[in-house]
Amino acid sequence: MDQQVISNFKKLYTKHLFRRCFEVTETTNLTLREFWKDYFNIAICLKIIDPAWLGVTTRTLTSAWKKLWPEAVAERIYEELEPGMSVEKAIVSLGKSMGLEVGET
Repeated sequence: MDQQVISNFKKLYTKHLFRRCFEVTETTNLTLREFWKDYFNIAICLKIIDPAWLGVTTRTLTSAWKKLWPEAVAERIYEELEPGMSVEKAIVSLGKSMGLEVGET
């Protein structure tokens, strides 16, 4: 049931983590290594977890629950997909902007 939810959360967490790395390294001229060593801690991790979890859509959660308890999930509760860049493409774009060699798999 939860594989889809976990996968979606991990993608969103990675996207927010890359965004944070990019913001800090761009504004301070730190290297990525210095960021990990001096600026990444539990508090920052929790600040990244929050928007990542909030980004897990109702559609994803509904789909997961429908597999476990179908009669509890309304048929038309799905939200429309938001237009724009996919999470995977956003992660690749942020990674490339930081000078990392990344690609979609």
